Amino acid sequence: MSETPLALEGSEDQKSSRRRLEDSFFVKFLHFSSSACAVAGGTMLASNTEISRYGFILLALSSSQMLASSTMVRNKSLMVYSASIFIFVDCLGIYRWVLQ
Repeated sequence: MSETPLALEGSEDQKSSRRRLEDSFFVKFLHFSSSACAVAGGTMLASNTEISRYGFILLALSSSQMLASSTMVRNKSLMVYSASIFIFVDCLGIYRWVLQ
């Protein structure tokens, strides 16, 4: 095993606090709800029907929930991913397919 300097690991209190937050009901709910919204929104888009355009709203909801939960647990890579998807893809889709 490689040894990590203590400065990079954080204190035991910070690790414990982060673990408790990751295990919290609200964060787990956001993860589950985000997945459900993504599946429903993707299915609506793929169905290519009259209601397909509203799939972007569910996908935006999914990305915003993922952004909120990743911010709560301080997962920076997931924050960047969900924020970029939300801002660029979902908002463009809502503007293009729902608002116009």
